[in-house]
Amino acid sequence: MRRAHAALAERGIPLASNQVEYSLLHREPEVDGVLAACRELGVTLVAYMPLAMGALTGKYTSRSRPPDRLRRSVGPFRGDRLDRAAPVLERLGEIGERHGKTRGQVALRWLIEQDTVPIPGAKDARQAAENAGALDFRLSKEDIESLSDATQGWRG
Repeated sequence: MRRAHAALAERGIPLASNQVEYSLLHREPEVDGVLAACRELGVTLVAYMPLAMGALTGKYTSRSRPPDRLRRSVGPFRGDRLDRAAPVLERLGEIGERHGKTRGQVALRWLIEQDTVPIPGAKDARQAAENAGALDFRLSKEDIESLSDATQGWRG
């Protein structure tokens, strides 16, 4: 990203964004230097899969796994990862209750509070409207720290 930023700068073109996977269950951009570089260079980090393919919404649990084979074989659905994510979902639910928001809205808001732009998928208008609900509230410093602490083990 630094090389791309420099090469573009030589031509007078700013590097506007870098799109990477980032969520409470995939925090590698904090560890691999991407988030820090984005902040340093003034590049917006665009977070794809910000709801970890639905794992952060509470829709799936170890007893209610995704029906499709592909989803069951990747990321937060492999092995015991849904069990390991249960405390995160509980924390999202607690914070969501205080704000009148869903787990997914809280997870998206956490990313927004990190100065990133999450791009959640939506299968229908209801999901799109629910995602937009992340925009009309703020998390307290304590909420942000609580979620960050609960997901330290997901940092890579």
